[in-house]
Amino acid sequence: MEKRLSDELTLLTTRLMMSSSKREIISLSGEFGRLIERVMEQEAKAYNPATQEKSVTATIKFKKEEVANMAKTFKREFIANGLVARVIKRQSGKRTFVYEIRYRRNGYNISASSTDIEKAKKKFLDMTRPENISKYAPRPEKSGLHLFHEIATEWFAWKKGKINDRTYSNYESYYRRFMYPALGETSIFQIRTADVDKVLKNKSERQYEDLRTVFNSIFKYAIASGIITHNPVTLVPFKKAKRKDRRALTAEEQRHLLQRLELPEFFEYRATFLIMLYFGLRPCELEDTRFEGDFLIARNAKRKGGKIEYKKIPAPKQAREKLNFNEKIKTLKTPVLNRIFQRAIEDDTLTQYYLRHTFCTTCQKSVRQEIVAIWMGDSPERLIGKVYTHFSDDFMREQMAQVKFDV
Repeated sequence: MEKRLSDELTLLTTRLMMSSSKREIISLSGEFGRLIERVMEQEAKAYNPATQEKSVTATIKFKKEEVANMAKTFKREFIANGLVARVIKRQSGKRTFVYEIRYRRNGYNISASSTDIEKAKKKFLDMTRPENISKYAPRPEKSGLHLFHEIATEWFAWKKGKINDRTYSNYESYYRRFMYPALGETSIFQIRTADVDKVLKNKSERQYEDLRTVFNSIFKYAIASGIITHNPVTLVPFKKAKRKDRRALTAEEQRHLLQRLELPEFFEYRATFLIMLYFGLRPCELEDTRFEGDFLIARNAKRKGGKIEYKKIPAPKQAREKLNFNEKIKTLKTPVLNRIFQRAIEDDTLTQYYLRHTFCTTCQKSVRQEIVAIWMGDSPERLIGKVYTHFSDDFMREQMAQVKFDV
């Protein structure tokens, strides 16, 4: 005879109290969820219109693998709240039920229903995907005081897609860490130059430059929107941070790197670093890279205003000899890529950006500067004549044929 559900619940509760590992707790949460589903199924079978309540409410717990595709912000909150939502069983017709899974916390209002609880779960999870969660996300009401945080939020929403994703992410990080804690809940009308200067005080050169840029842009946005009439950042001096001096790798350093990239430890990154060496790509440009014939096509990361533009770089002789153009290119975040490069070249004073400088320096020995600038993806303002000149593929191949790398 099957054990009574109440006995199973008692046993599960005891096991949960005695559990000592995270894995065991996660496993038990799944068993609790299945037990709840069985309770609901038995209630459905034992339904009596004269005695049945119109609705039953319980909690339903999801597994970690089930929430893997949730939007990141919502997933963090959902996990923090125990991976649980409310499930409501309501009568629908004489002998059928509807299951509604609902999550209403911190401004979110998500509700999915079906006559099948598994289908209701699937609908709920679909609603929490990145492309759908904005429909159910909290929408804070404006205070009417024009708080700095409200204006900054508008500016970030307007700026998204108009600047490089990495730059946008850096700006958001600086805002959360330094600007919001100091001035987020202050009316923009009350912020003075001294308030801005206080936030910038004692910051590193790069932090100072980026923070001032964000401050200045938010206040200019507020002026353009007719909210304020003056910019308190005007009197705060702009100080451009000193960039690290970079150089081309020596022939010996290049040979050492190529030898090390043949080791099993680094072989999966071989194509990544060779492409940076022989095509001068920025790390953030690797993801959208592809080969068409003997040309490499990559999205130019340094285009402002959301403009999408692609670079077309002919493959030098050494690249054609060493690279398999069908090989998958390993892409990682820049700090991670830096650490791998430093281990490969066995020098923690170098970064993978030295590969880009090596490409540029090598090309400039044989090819006109404006041609190299096109391959590098420099801004048009840095080119002679201020505009890009369009050259034929054959001409570009001829130019690249003159380039000779040391190794």
